[in-house]
Amino acid sequence: MRSVDRENSGANADQAKYWAEHGGPSWVRDEVVYDMMLAPFNHLLVEALAARPGERVLDVGCGFGSTALAVAAAGASVHGVDISPPMVRRAEERSAAALVGATFTVGDAQEDSLGGPYDAVTSRFGVMFFADPIRAFRNVAQATRHGGRLVFVCWQPLDRNPWMSAASDVLKALLEDPTPPPPASVGPFAFGDTAYLDHVLTNAGWNSISIAAAETPIRMGGNDGVAGAVDHALSSSAARALLSTGDDTLQARAAVILEERFQALSINGQVSFPAAAWLVSAALGGRTQDT
Repeated sequence: MRSVDRENSGANADQAKYWAEHGGPSWVRDEVVYDMMLAPFNHLLVEALAARPGERVLDVGCGFGSTALAVAAAGASVHGVDISPPMVRRAEERSAAALVGATFTVGDAQEDSLGGPYDAVTSRFGVMFFADPIRAFRNVAQATRHGGRLVFVCWQPLDRNPWMSAASDVLKALLEDPTPPPPASVGPFAFGDTAYLDHVLTNAGWNSISIAAAETPIRMGGNDGVAGAVDHALSSSAARALLSTGDDTLQARAAVILEERFQALSINGQVSFPAAAWLVSAALGGRTQDT
């Protein structure tokens, strides 16, 4: 595993700390759950990217490698970068087992050299966490050849993704906390506003920008059904923050309510929630190549 020799300081220091100490280990632990949940968007993304054999592809915020490995399986040479060492280690393990052309680096895609030039850049929900997104997408552009393409998925606003707010809504009610969350500037829903997203990409040097709705049911809890969905919901960073403000009974009380609500959404033991993302494409210095 290659990594950038740098302290966790600077613009994305908080993100680096979170994904190294909490987010990364959590995602690796629940890898199967996340892969099941995000599979519909992964398929959509890989299809839209349409990487050709021999192309060089950069996967930004590659996580534990699901998208990179799927793209590499089509014959492309993929390099993934992520700020989370635990996730990059897992991506390398998966790549070695799959015997595909994918390499991975621990790094900050906003600040660090990304190599290249790449024919295409992709990301599955990995580009919403930059402190300075214009700087980040400009850095990505510098690693992309003229005429190269960008294809990624990011979340629509929180109110279009009830799977994410289910636990927080219950916990806030139990805590009698009606305070709405502040507008997202960094985090999963940072690009919910398409006008802002278009502004970021345009000012970073990308053109031929297309933003299309991608909405599909997702499966929560993996193979563990309702119990798994409850555990997953209560493990989110937002839920953990609320749990830390309550007493020792708060989690158990919330779990009872969530279990009842998720049971109503369960079909054949699987909990399904509507989910909404944006499928975004852009080009660098020219029109996106025909696919």
